[in-house]
Amino acid sequence: MPRTGALLPLSREHHASLVLARTARRAADSKNMTACSAAMIEVENHWHTLLATHFEEEERLMRLAVDVLDSESVLRISAEHAELRMLACGPCQLGPVARLYRFSDLIVTHVRYEERTLFPQLQLFLGKNERRCTS
Repeated sequence: MPRTGALLPLSREHHASLVLARTARRAADSKNMTACSAAMIEVENHWHTLLATHFEEEERLMRLAVDVLDSESVLRISAEHAELRMLACGPCQLGPVARLYRFSDLIVTHVRYEERTLFPQLQLFLGKNERRCTS
């Protein structure tokens, strides 16, 4: 289903996150601490420049549509957002390589899930309630 309205920029931003996931995975695969440190800086910058507001907008839309969304999807997205926040810029028990692997794996599965499961649900809701969702 092609994205329209409020979901279009969010879908486009997913591409940037997938590119970053590839960068993070390559750095982790190299096991080179200089490359891993540089990748972690990229992840943190990505968080501050894109993901923080991206997640806020997705969560705003989920609150608006909570009555029609699959509750399992809402819980999953919320939990993954929390973990991705921690992996991007919070305190973390994982070392740099494991952290980059986890971030890369999670952001890829997260984006796929949103595009295949959550966004179609939101698209239907937004199509029916366009004016209410943009204010």
